[in-house]
Amino acid sequence: AGLTLSPCTAGYAVTHSDGRQGITSAGHCIDTQTFNGTALDFVSSLLGGEHDVQWYEAPDFTLRGLIYDGSGNRYVRRTKSRANQTVGSYVCKYGKTTRFGCGSIVTTNYQPDSQDGCSIPCSFSATFIRVHNEDGDVLAEGGDSGGPWFRGNTAYGIMRSQAPDGADGVYMAINYISDLGVSVLTE
Repeated sequence: AGLTLSPCTAGYAVTHSDGRQGITSAGHCIDTQTFNGTALDFVSSLLGGEHDVQWYEAPDFTLRGLIYDGSGNRYVRRTKSRANQTVGSYVCKYGKTTRFGCGSIVTTNYQPDSQDGCSIPCSFSATFIRVHNEDGDVLAEGGDSGGPWFRGNTAYGIMRSQAPDGADGVYMAINYISDLGVSVLTE
């Protein structure tokens, strides 16, 4: 998680219920992602409601449950569902544009704009998480989509977008990836 794709950022390494492995990114990213010049095999995506996620098989790569945080890798040991994420909790993210950053959850009921990132009309539910940095650091910009949100060794979510204020970050809670039949690969 956190590695540079073209044009988005890699989310978590995942295992499908049928045993296939791959990586996630944001559902609004294009279906043709590459890593170090190698095309990833698009499998499926969900965009709308509580979802903004897609996954790819990566047969030419060895996948591990790791998060790149800008200075090194950390193991993914567990996940935290939206129901267990609380306002005031401190979380961090990594995106290829804004790099490493952290902030506090300000709401777990954020509803993204219905046209944001959709090539066809879609609407989103108020299930996204919005994070604010007290120092005013920008937590999301173009290219960060799909990147990991985490705390320590716990996966919290996948970057969706920048909030309308231009600084806050918005992510989809990690438990919603299960609707694609995948789960986070942990170490």
